[in-house]
Amino acid sequence: MIKKLVYGLAVCGLLSCGGPKNEGVQENQISQLQAFESRLSEEESTRNFIKNYLRELNSSDWKTKLPNYLQPNPEEFLEEHSKFRESFPNYKSTIKHLTVEGNEAIVWINITANYAASHTFEGSDYGDEIIKGIEPKNQALSWDEIWHFDVVDGKFGDKWDFLKDNHKVLKDLNADKSP
Repeated sequence: MIKKLVYGLAVCGLLSCGGPKNEGVQENQISQLQAFESRLSEEESTRNFIKNYLRELNSSDWKTKLPNYLQPNPEEFLEEHSKFRESFPNYKSTIKHLTVEGNEAIVWINITANYAASHTFEGSDYGDEIIKGIEPKNQALSWDEIWHFDVVDGKFGDKWDFLKDNHKVLKDLNADKSP
């Protein structure tokens, strides 16, 4: 909202300038406003990308929809995420906070799921090895994750990192207590 206000004020400033000696200044300001408007559009696109991705991730037909968001060869991710979803079949993510700058974003999400089945978690990027050996009893879990990523050509780009609150997962499983 503030960005749009600044944009509006800049346009008003441009309109109030006149005369031939100000033409170079006006052209520079117009160029800057166009760059600013382009950046706003890119940020809105990035914001919508993650909102749509998480909506699709929460859907029952996520396997068919997620490849639209992934770089070529999404099979590896889908295979790993399928195993994860077998363990947490009622997975649901909700955005708590989202910040965007250009084509990069940081999103803080809350995940709810039940720990319904176990698997080996071998090679998992989810950090779920921490629950290896804990018997799944359909325990309700809730944890936060923070993702940092970029969006390139309408798909996740090369930048990707995330932080998961594994302590909260162990706490919900009553596994964080020392013997």
